Amino acid sequence: MISKRYDHVTSRKQEGAHYTPEIFADFISKKIIEYASLKQNIKIVDPAIGDGELLINLVQNLYANSIKKIEIHGYDINPASIDIAKNRLKNNFPDLHLNLHNTDFLQMCLETDPSNLFSTMSNPEFDLLIANPPYIRTQVLGAEQTQLLRQNFGLKGRIDIYQAFLVAMKAVLNPNGVAGVIVSNRFLTTKGAGKFREIIHNQYSIKGIWDFGDTKVFEAAVLPAVMVLSPRNKQNNFNIPFSSVYMTDNESNIEKIPSVENQIEALQYDGVVSSKQGNFRVKNGHLTFDSKPSGLWRLQDSETEQWLNKVGYNTWCLFKDVGKIRVGVKTTADNVFIRSDWKTEVGFEPELLLPLTTHHVARRFRCNEQTKKKTILYTHKNVNGKRQPFNIDEYPLSKKYLENNKEQLAGRKYVIAANRQWFEIWVPQNPSFWNQPKIIFRDISERPTFWMDKEGTIVNGDCYWLIHDNDNMPENILWLVLAVANSHFIEDFYDIKFQNKLYSNRRRFITQYVEQFPIPDPNLADSKKLIALAEQCYNESNIEKRSSIEDEIDNIVWSIFKVPQLSMFTD
Repeated sequence: MISKRYDHVTSRKQEGAHYTPEIFADFISKKIIEYASLKQNIKIVDPAIGDGELLINLVQNLYANSIKKIEIHGYDINPASIDIAKNRLKNNFPDLHLNLHNTDFLQMCLETDPSNLFSTMSNPEFDLLIANPPYIRTQVLGAEQTQLLRQNFGLKGRIDIYQAFLVAMKAVLNPNGVAGVIVSNRFLTTKGAGKFREIIHNQYSIKGIWDFGDTKVFEAAVLPAVMVLSPRNKQNNFNIPFSSVYMTDNESNIEKIPSVENQIEALQYDGVVSSKQGNFRVKNGHLTFDSKPSGLWRLQDSETEQWLNKVGYNTWCLFKDVGKIRVGVKTTADNVFIRSDWKTEVGFEPELLLPLTTHHVARRFRCNEQTKKKTILYTHKNVNGKRQPFNIDEYPLSKKYLENNKEQLAGRKYVIAANRQWFEIWVPQNPSFWNQPKIIFRDISERPTFWMDKEGTIVNGDCYWLIHDNDNMPENILWLVLAVANSHFIEDFYDIKFQNKLYSNRRRFITQYVEQFPIPDPNLADSKKLIALAEQCYNESNIEKRSSIEDEIDNIVWSIFKVPQLSMFTD
């Protein structure tokens, strides 16, 4: 049945269409009604109607509350969706006052003065809004459309079209109206969505947030959250209910944990519950952010708040205080600049080749030396403290190879527009940094995977790296950073502080998170022991001995921050 509902959607990526399962439509409908002041005549709008599932569930729940006089407005850019929604609504509710339009709701908001929207109606404001707006990222929207959305809706950074929907929909709600929306949970914890978080916090009264993370609500890889909002009035956004449900591998006390049918039923519990999908970890608390609404939004309860406070008390500095966390080089033409075996693939080795570290060699403390590193034709050098490209006339083999690929390289118009030479790597970073000892780590990984590089390799764009930038830090501070970074403690810190997991329990170790990882006082006896053990682990080739050292590091890190493991108060 579900697949038939979606058959008419020919391009989900283009339209951003991920239609709502019935159980979630029912959940969001009930939450809207819970926070709404119902009256006998109700006007509803869905700005991205899809197949009508959200509206059907909302009307059913209104009927159950004895509300029968309902006027519906729906918008969608897909005419087949409009036809399906119209037929479903008419079949289920023959007496509804129905107004469905094959129109782009957002485009209408862009082209019309918000005060004149729906001017043909006796009252242009809606009582209830329900929506699963489309998810279309910046790279799919295109530069022109993205800039238009930024200008008209006050958004910044890498935006998604659903963010514009949420900003625009306030114009069509009456002051006491209530909106229930399903959005990507990415906005909660990505640095680039800071302006969007600030707008939502300032223009709406947030009634609640429910993050369903990696529990596979939709067929596509969407990590959804539900929000219920009302146009901002005198209410302050304090103690906003916030719940999360994520998959977990924890199977302790499996016979004793509650069993649930789905993610919605799981919300009744705290801790680990079982389902046919697997185990869910459920948290119920309130919304918090560090200093201002544009900061990362996260769920907090009394236990996690105490946990983070204790970590803060035992923190001497943060990773960002040691040095800037940088992403690896970006060539924008990897097939030209990066190869595994130049002699076999090209026939010769250009002079400007350097070893390249990629995520393929990732391992904790020291890279996997059994995996052969790739090499990169690196086009830059440092001259008198400044980065500049090599003169390729001085390197005939490199020049020959680059000129053989000139059509592709010169076709990178952004390189030329930036007054760069056609053969340059687009983001080469600082050539003088590569020979310094550095910590490298994977972007996406289930467990933190940080390792020391003392070989002077270039770091590829699928990894991040950190050098000792701050002269005020102890000389051996990177070993302490490495010990903390690879601990199970940092996994719990990440999950409590940032609450951002992808599917299959994977975490994103990117600048905005890793720069906030804590470091204990390096003068403590335990810190000095961690430094020695991290260096010992780096030098140890025996797998069993290395594993034993890692366990010892783990125990000391837990001891030094004086906090319990996450499982101790969530299972």
